[in-house]
Amino acid sequence: MIPVPREIVWDYSEPPRDVLWRLQRIADFFPLYGCDRETVALLYEHRDELKLDRDTRLLIEEYRRAWETAEG
Repeated sequence: MIPVPREIVWDYSEPPRDVLWRLQRIADFFPLYGCDRETVALLYEHRDELKLDRDTRLLIEEYRRAWETAEG
C-alpha cells in the first residue's frame, strides 16, 4: 500500500485504502509530495486514470525520466 503523508490527509483519520485515491491525493500536491522513485513510477503508470492538469502530468513524466536516467 502506498503511504500518504499525514500532512495531506487532514480530512481523514485514516486515508482510504484505494490506491487510486491515494495516488490522486499525492498528485494533487505533486511535486511537494511523492517525488520518490516508487511513487513517481506509480503516478506515471496510472496517469491516464488520475485527474491531472497538464503541468502536473508533464512534471510526473519529467520526474520519471530523471529517475530512469539516474538508474542508468
